[in-house]
Amino acid sequence: MPHTPSPARRRGGRPDVVHVTWQRHGGRAEEISHALGGRALHVHPGGMTRRHLVPLRYLVSLGLTVGGLVRLRPRSVIVTNPPVFPGVAVAAYCAVTRRPFVLDSHPGSFGVKRNAVARRLLGVTRWLARRAAGVMVTVDVYAERVRSWGGHGLVVHEAPPLWRLPAVEPVDRPRVLCVGVFSVDEPIEEVVRAAALLPDVDIAITGDLAKCPPALRDAAGPNVEFVGFLGPDAYAREFARADAVITLTTEPTSIMRSAYEAVYARRPLVTSDWPALRAVFAYGHFAANEGPALAAAVREALGDGPEVLEAALTEQQQRWDAQLADLRTALRLG
Repeated sequence: MPHTPSPARRRGGRPDVVHVTWQRHGGRAEEISHALGGRALHVHPGGMTRRHLVPLRYLVSLGLTVGGLVRLRPRSVIVTNPPVFPGVAVAAYCAVTRRPFVLDSHPGSFGVKRNAVARRLLGVTRWLARRAAGVMVTVDVYAERVRSWGGHGLVVHEAPPLWRLPAVEPVDRPRVLCVGVFSVDEPIEEVVRAAALLPDVDIAITGDLAKCPPALRDAAGPNVEFVGFLGPDAYAREFARADAVITLTTEPTSIMRSAYEAVYARRPLVTSDWPALRAVFAYGHFAANEGPALAAAVREALGDGPEVLEAALTEQQQRWDAQLADLRTALRLG
């Protein structure tokens, strides 16, 4: 595995950066803030999951966000979008304290992936982009759009993971890990179809089983295992057991975190055949989101040697180093 950044540095008790998310957990925020010498702030009050309580949860979250920033007094802030509401809180805090903030805008914040709320609130995202020191995006197309709004677009992907691969016992059959959460842009049903064409390969599929369509589980063959939502240790163990990793999307502008994790873990990558993914993962194996094409790509990926995986890792680490330097400049971290 690549070198893990040193523990978060603090000057005078203040973190260099706080990465705010309105999520229960967020490996991306943890790893990026760690690389910058800071920490993540996850805001997700429990007990208010019913739809009629969502406005109350958002009000409580706004208060917790501002309260957390006042308590931590960071030198700079990153805030995940969507939703836009924590961005508004961060913008207000940074305007008062005269600290820079960067918006971490995922593709959904631009209204794709069927995110109707983000599409309706795109004007708020534009407003935030003009006030931010930078807007982190997945692809140049979004960076150009941010610049057209009067903002500063930065293509920034994924920091090295904080987990390490544990030692695992070798097995006779190849095992492939399909990373997903049963999102609307993940064609997991095609992975199940591919598995039927790979009877000598075991495929493990991640994701909360409550979100998995029952028909999908019924259609899966004996070589498919639905492993559920995994905590950090179990997730690292599945990567250690995997001989290759599949991560798919129907959204052409997505750069999946799990694809980066596969390369950092030195595992062959199978992913969707989109130009943006080809540009980032030069050593990946690309396929249409269809069972037969995915099965063929898995066969190819299982043949990757150590020299290919090391070359992919070196290229990725160099890209991340350049992106990290751009991010530090935007946040005025030197």
